[in-house]
Amino acid sequence: MSYFPYRFEGEIVHHDVGSETYAYTVVFLPGELAQKLPLKAYPRLRVSGEIGEHPFEAALTPVRGSWYILLSRKMLRTLGSGVGDIVEVCFDIADQDAVNVPKALREALSANGKMDRLWKAQTAGKQRGLAYRVASAKTPATQNKRITEVFGILSGKLDMRGKPVD
Repeated sequence: MSYFPYRFEGEIVHHDVGSETYAYTVVFLPGELAQKLPLKAYPRLRVSGEIGEHPFEAALTPVRGSWYILLSRKMLRTLGSGVGDIVEVCFDIADQDAVNVPKALREALSANGKMDRLWKAQTAGKQRGLAYRVASAKTPATQNKRITEVFGILSGKLDMRGKPVD
C-alpha cells in the first residue's frame, strides 16, 4: 500500500440524513483523527487516497461534530464490501481548489468567452459540481446535453438542478 499520512479503520454504516430520510453509506472519521485536520478552516476538507487499496477522492462531510466519507455503490462493489464491514482508509489532504474539468467541457468553455468568464467566477466547489454533471454522462449525446445545461446554469437561466429559473 502507498504511503499516506492519515489512516484509520472504520465500519461501513448507513447514515440517515434529512427530514425525508436519505440513507447514505459512509465511513466515519475517528474523532481523534479529526482533531489533527484543518476542519475549522475547511469544514468540507477535500482528501484523496485509498480505501481498501482502491483510489478515492472526496470531501469529508460534517454532521453534528463528526465527519464522514460517502461511499458510492460503485466503490462498495469495487471493495466487495457492505454495511457492517471494516475498511482501511488512507489519505492525504488534497488541493482544496483543484477541479477536474472533463475535456469536452473544457473545450466548450474555451470556445465561448462569456461562459468561460462565468465559469471562472464560480467557486471551486460549484465548478466541481458542474464538472461532475458532465463527467458522469455515459454517452457523448448526454455529455453535450449536460454541457448545455451547465451553460444555462452559468447564465442564470437554469437552477443547479437544471430546471428553468422563474
